[in-house]
Amino acid sequence: MVNWVDGAIDDPRPASDTAVREAQEELEVVLPPEFLAVAQVHQGAAPVPAGIDLPNGFGTAVDHLLHFADAPFVSNIVAAVFPLLDVLDEGIIPFAADVGGDFFCFDYRADDKHPSVVFWSVDWGVVPLAPDFAGFLGMLRP
Repeated sequence: MVNWVDGAIDDPRPASDTAVREAQEELEVVLPPEFLAVAQVHQGAAPVPAGIDLPNGFGTAVDHLLHFADAPFVSNIVAAVFPLLDVLDEGIIPFAADVGGDFFCFDYRADDKHPSVVFWSVDWGVVPLAPDFAGFLGMLRP
């Protein structure tokens, strides 16, 4: 079971349907319902447990989910994409930051309705992780 601990935004509260809709329009994707069920309520929160074993033998941890609030800007789900536009393939959308400044992302390249989850690292590029958000949550470990 995953618990969520507030942290990335001050005075966290659930994201409005309007904020979510605007983010999806800006990103030009429909975010997975299972992700929204968590992220809309626990925006900016960190999972416990947070560890992830990467398929390349390394490990990392989820620092926090990206959020739909206006501040802090750098952790906003839309704002996180802008500095990465030159390095992310089209269809790769960050949804959470790791402890090292890299991102967990949805990969819409193969299926624009049911994205898989990948880890994007400045060192390794795209590393496949899970078939969906539920599978990603199942990978979390202490």
